[in-house]
Amino acid sequence: MNDWGSEIDAATSHVLDAFSGNPWFTETFWPESQERVRYTVLDVVSRFPPDPRIRLLDVGCFNGYMSILFSFLGYQVIATDACDLPDRRILFEGKNIEFFFSNLNEPDPLPRLAGGSFHIVLMGEVIEHVLNHPLGLMVEIARVLMPGGMLILTTPNPATVMNAFRLLTGRWSLWGTREFMEKPKIESRGIIIDADIHYREYLTPEVNYLLGSAGFDVERVRYLGFGASRQQSFLKRGLKQIPLVRSMMAKRPFASTQYFLARRPPVAPLNPLA
Repeated sequence: MNDWGSEIDAATSHVLDAFSGNPWFTETFWPESQERVRYTVLDVVSRFPPDPRIRLLDVGCFNGYMSILFSFLGYQVIATDACDLPDRRILFEGKNIEFFFSNLNEPDPLPRLAGGSFHIVLMGEVIEHVLNHPLGLMVEIARVLMPGGMLILTTPNPATVMNAFRLLTGRWSLWGTREFMEKPKIESRGIIIDADIHYREYLTPEVNYLLGSAGFDVERVRYLGFGASRQQSFLKRGLKQIPLVRSMMAKRPFASTQYFLARRPPVAPLNPLA
């Protein structure tokens, strides 16, 4: 049985090479996020082994690192985001990754995609940025997945000891609160989507409700902490190397991230919004 270790290591090296000119990505973002990335890859390859006929949709693809990783592994990758990044455009053109623009706050956020056209959808740190209709978006995600298809969704975990401490000491309650207050949400072009603003952070039962209401079966929930990076203090990096601390970071009160693996049932349910 293939444990995919060498393939994942090769894909990881390929991503780091692709972003070698971006020290923030290689020295901060990647060390802090690589556990989440590895779980995502393992869950995908164990259920849908790499094949160019397997179609993967990367929703809110950011700089494209997940799209590039799965393209290198051999999947047919289509990516979407609301912004245009010249560096990402160049990388995608070199990897034959299809890209299209989308505003996930629009009433019809994925109009160009045919129903049942993807095996896998990734939504990494996206749903907290959606203002208009989170359930409507998740129904659209279910629509474009084929029966039996898989969604991996990650989002910040607000139900932590640290967040409770922040509230008790009167600090900011949500990331991007100042930007939320300063920026208009509706412009002449329609409702904005802004990566600087968390419109809502969801508790685990709330995400389960959102996914279930959209017709998904939740197969697995994980809690993950951030890894250690050079930007963190020496004390913080040291604490994260202690096995007990690492095990605590996989528990909800101490985890920074919630990780959901959900499947569209083989027989599609009725649209709950119909």
